[in-house]
Amino acid sequence: MAVLLHERPQTAGGKTRKTPNLPKTSAVVALFAFSSRLDRDTMSLFAKTHSDEVRAAAIAATGQEVLELLHGGLRPNVLVLDALLTKPGVTEVLQEIGTMQLDPEPAVLVLVPVPEETAARKALRLFSQYQIMLRPYGMKNLFDEVYRMGTNEDEHQLYYLRQCCDDVLDAYGAPETLSGYRYAERMLLYALYADKPQQIGSLQQYVAAEEGIEIGTVTSALNRMSAAMAKRGEEPYRTLCLRSGRPADGVLSNGQLFKGLLKDLRDKTEQYL
Repeated sequence: MAVLLHERPQTAGGKTRKTPNLPKTSAVVALFAFSSRLDRDTMSLFAKTHSDEVRAAAIAATGQEVLELLHGGLRPNVLVLDALLTKPGVTEVLQEIGTMQLDPEPAVLVLVPVPEETAARKALRLFSQYQIMLRPYGMKNLFDEVYRMGTNEDEHQLYYLRQCCDDVLDAYGAPETLSGYRYAERMLLYALYADKPQQIGSLQQYVAAEEGIEIGTVTSALNRMSAAMAKRGEEPYRTLCLRSGRPADGVLSNGQLFKGLLKDLRDKTEQYL
């Protein structure tokens, strides 16, 4: 895995360093079906803020609605069915889907309520050929599983690494609402996927080109983010200040901050990569 080095972009023979290739990704298209109106409303709200990873093509209330959508031409990557679905029930829905010869055939995730262990065993037998998620579950965990089921290995790896980037940035107190947060996330990902060590200036250039902005805009956004992190004073940021020869309540330069962020990110992802 590449390491972050100096402030200025390295060039060779006047040519800019080649941008590392990140896997191409697209949103997973999912069809959700819940018997509970509360579940449908919750999913609708959650899906609006997470459409970059999972796009809810439809949220059905009955088994009949699911079948009508599929017969009408909807082709989701993943089909998420509540085990308590009615009119018809989930078993009948799955049997009908099996006769439709959908192309491509969607992956199926069945959500099973489990009040006791015997019910869990029964559900596992009944839906053994499908992926099962037991209730209760968090919406984030559900979306993570839907994304995993609807993507290839490279796409899922990028999804996981992006989550790790966000975990590290959050631990250091980076405000998610600042544009510098998004730039920092992309720079960290470029550093992870590069086959050679990357300088911070090169990483800033990659992001500037990706966003269609000047490199100075990226640098300024990162400076503002570092200053905001210093005000929040989270322990990892304060500790990195001391390690970098600055007072605990000081403000790190972009280079010092990224050196620390990337080190923690490498530690977090070492077993996965």
